[in-house]
Amino acid sequence: MAVYFIFNALIVIISRKVMFAVTCLVLTLFNCGLDIEAGKLSTLDGGTSHPVPNGNPTTENNLHAIAGMRAFTKEEEAEPRIVGGKEAWPHSWPWQAVLCFADMPACGGAILSQYWIVTASHCFRRYSKESFWSVKAGKHDMENEHESCQQNSKVVKIITHKDFNGITKENDIALLKLQTPLVFDECVRPIPVWSGDLPSLKRCAITGWGSTTESGPRADKLQEANITILEFDTCLKLYGGVIRSSMMCAGQEAGGVDACQGDSGGPLSCFTGERYEVAGIVSWGVGCGRAQKPGVYTRVTFYTEWINSIVDDQLGADVTWKTSTESRKLFPSTKDEVKNCGQAEVKPCRLDQGFVGFESSEPSGELRVANVTEACPHSWPWQVSLQSEELHYCSGTLIDERWVLTARHCRAEAGDMVVLGAHDLMVGSQQVSIKAVYSQPYDGSYPPLHDLTLIYLRVPARLGSSVLPVCIPDEDMTFDQGLSCVVTGWGYKRSTPNLSPDVLHQAQVNPLPEQACWNGWGQVFSSNALLCTQPAASSSCLGDAGAPLLCQKNGQYYLAGMMALGVKRCDQQKPAIFTRLSGFQSWIEKIKNHEGLK
Repeated sequence: MAVYFIFNALIVIISRKVMFAVTCLVLTLFNCGLDIEAGKLSTLDGGTSHPVPNGNPTTENNLHAIAGMRAFTKEEEAEPRIVGGKEAWPHSWPWQAVLCFADMPACGGAILSQYWIVTASHCFRRYSKESFWSVKAGKHDMENEHESCQQNSKVVKIITHKDFNGITKENDIALLKLQTPLVFDECVRPIPVWSGDLPSLKRCAITGWGSTTESGPRADKLQEANITILEFDTCLKLYGGVIRSSMMCAGQEAGGVDACQGDSGGPLSCFTGERYEVAGIVSWGVGCGRAQKPGVYTRVTFYTEWINSIVDDQLGADVTWKTSTESRKLFPSTKDEVKNCGQAEVKPCRLDQGFVGFESSEPSGELRVANVTEACPHSWPWQVSLQSEELHYCSGTLIDERWVLTARHCRAEAGDMVVLGAHDLMVGSQQVSIKAVYSQPYDGSYPPLHDLTLIYLRVPARLGSSVLPVCIPDEDMTFDQGLSCVVTGWGYKRSTPNLSPDVLHQAQVNPLPEQACWNGWGQVFSSNALLCTQPAASSSCLGDAGAPLLCQKNGQYYLAGMMALGVKRCDQQKPAIFTRLSGFQSWIEKIKNHEGLK
């Protein structure tokens, strides 16, 4: 705890710093206006929110719809635990995160996206090594280590503001990047950054688990309080020249409502009339809840450009996160990015070795696949990995921010994870769970004529340099024999022993004439529903089911085909077969439109 002496007297300024004995988030609380009536909850700003049934995923259509929106689960009614304060309704502040040092609660934070937490720099003044820190989301009861909504992630990057001053508390803001992305549901949601000026005397909410009285014990269950944003001149009058334009005061001049030890870095959440946005970060103050000594908060809007510059500078799945100061959206619009389908920012490379083929391995004579190379990272940004229990089982292809195509025989299920923006599967990437699966019916044919599944993601993918959609061909679009195409995927087969199964690889192919397909498969091959390429490109040779066949036209890559179920063993007499996507455009649009009407 930092102790400062100002105003010609000994006044203990209790910095909301991490303390090992007294850690994680607090409030000297005020009754925040949560009224339970007729099955509804009245929010701080007078709106009503119906409880979300426990365990049911959110039904919002996109992240903008859930960002900053409170959720209420059906749990026991919250009861006042401290004088003038109230326990929060469980999981009703879903962007609240807790930062743990060596597994001990230490500071609060606000969830900005699946990978990013905003908090206070002073939390890391003494201990800034990432391996010491972890983040918990979806928490309510600190005494319950196995809450159903709880999500845990290690911290891989701590970025404190370069101009943070530990004495004056200027620039008291930091960003944390998570190793494992959060999964948004009714208990875990992001919050946008407040845009524009924050009106004085506006009522906002503070939340946390810190001390309930000055130097007292921390709260076990999340607390909430309703406080007022004070005018800047009032803040200057109460604290003098230590107040900067990047700070603001909130509380009551009479005292009694404030953040306290352990609440450092927690959010000051303000209602816009539509949703909550994070306007402040708990920074410092004189004591807790003292008269004429309101809490001082970092003004988050002041750092919007800094947040954007930091996040944009970090490579990986979350590279395109933006805080919007005009539209009040958490993420940027992706409409233009969807229009620019099939155009990767990183150009494909290492495709100059010729078409995929076979070579013999002496002395056994066993077939080996030749001309397969490691892809340049993020040169195929629509490629996704389908995973169950953190194990890759099939590839898929992103066709827009909410939809992925794969092979029906992959048997994808709701609840499985879609990993986007990955190159090496051992490195953390953006993850979104599957909400629904739509498959073409199996007609008993072999090779299957309708080996196709459409996957609906629980939340939209965050598009950026490493995550972009591919183009879907029109029904009249053809891919001729002379066209150069590419097959991409992960996986391992004996025929490709020199390839790492965890690193994305690629092989150049070209569509074969119908006669060549018939020669290998006989009259069961249907050119209306299937394409075929060199045998070495099959899943039994390259090792990845559901891999895409990508062909370039007019500077854009199209998903010409989806690798279909073929032979079990790598066979140089059997051409690789792919479901012809142009024949299923109407079905794809029908399914997408149907889901959109729900």
